[in-house]
Amino acid sequence: MSTLTQAPVLVPPPGRVLPPRARALRPAPAAAPPLKDPRTLDAWRATINRTAVARSGGPLSVVLYALTRPGGDPHTDLAAAQQYADAQRLLVVDRIVDTLARDDQACADQPELRRGYARTLHLLGDPTSPVRGLVTVSQTAVSRVDRLYEAELARYAALRVALFLVRAETEI
Repeated sequence: MSTLTQAPVLVPPPGRVLPPRARALRPAPAAAPPLKDPRTLDAWRATINRTAVARSGGPLSVVLYALTRPGGDPHTDLAAAQQYADAQRLLVVDRIVDTLARDDQACADQPELRRGYARTLHLLGDPTSPVRGLVTVSQTAVSRVDRLYEAELARYAALRVALFLVRAETEI
């Protein structure tokens, strides 16, 4: 039977302990970049959408998306999204609804945790899918958290797909 030896504990020799750094010499904490204002987000989204429409070469295929609370009715949001899609001459391929569980703030804030939204992202990212955009009523259907909404816009830009909002960021 073998015996395990403990690793030696390293103790600095007396007189060699370093004092903490002076505040002026400490590295600055990493700061998150400032949030963009709603007008900037609206302009950025418009640019993302123009790029996606230009790439399609024809009518853009989209998914209508609604987010509801328990007992909520998604028909109003889907009707508004359908009306917007018709006015913009977008081809509606599917309608997806997520219903939040009672007191489920995590899913309300983080869209990837919702099954329907995750399915939409899968369709948007799949090169064999005809879907190249999403239409929803407002920014809050994507995320109520501004930083997460900005991250989603960056995702749409990277995928080169569109995010159409019936009510722009400036109208919330």
